[in-house]
Amino acid sequence: MAGSTDQEDREEMARLNAGHDAALNVLMGRHSERLFHYLLRQLNNETDAADLAQETFVRVYHNRARFDPVQRFSTWLYAIATNLLRDRFRWHSRHPQVSL
Repeated sequence: MAGSTDQEDREEMARLNAGHDAALNVLMGRHSERLFHYLLRQLNNETDAADLAQETFVRVYHNRARFDPVQRFSTWLYAIATNLLRDRFRWHSRHPQVSL
């Protein structure tokens, strides 16, 4: 089953790259829930997790031409999300919140 999902993801990315924006909806439907839960475990904040999940798919859309169909889409997706997490943690370490 995972192999067929990988192939379906590659086909949707090819469609997205060819200008069929609805393919992003298919990919989001397939991966958004698990991605959200991954981000939620890392952030312990539903709002931040939802924001980063959305930003991850925005990055997928903007970088669709960079996707290498040899690799798994889910690996690429989680690499994008992990990089966004690192950026978020880095930003928070440089801008600590002070309670007034």
